[in-house]
Amino acid sequence: MKSIDRIDINRKWQRPGWVPMLLLLCAFAGFLIGKCNHQAQKEYILFSDIELQSVTHSNIDVAFIAKNRTKINYENKAILIKVFDLNNEEIASKITTIALGAGEQKRFLKVLTKLRIPITGADDIAGVTVEKYHPGLFN
Repeated sequence: MKSIDRIDINRKWQRPGWVPMLLLLCAFAGFLIGKCNHQAQKEYILFSDIELQSVTHSNIDVAFIAKNRTKINYENKAILIKVFDLNNEEIASKITTIALGAGEQKRFLKVLTKLRIPITGADDIAGVTVEKYHPGLFN
């Protein structure tokens, strides 16, 4: 008769030492690839003609033109609007969404209502930035 040696299924098999290192390396490469991809996507939507429409004690109206340079429709693209004072301190910021069709250029008006620093007028504002926002671990 033939004898068959059965594998002991209760025995713990030791994993090679290079497997955890390979997993860490793959995770690190994934973070780098994701970060490079998000940086490249910032160039797909251009923001121009950023100006202040109205400045009051309680809100700031920011108008800008957004141009989609791709052939992809963006329904809810997140953007970040920041307003700075003369000391380069942030007066207000807002994360909002815009909708752009493929190759489309639109004018938007967004209202920032939550001010961090009280202002008296448009003379207190030094600059406004509008950029694509991507929530992430390492922004």
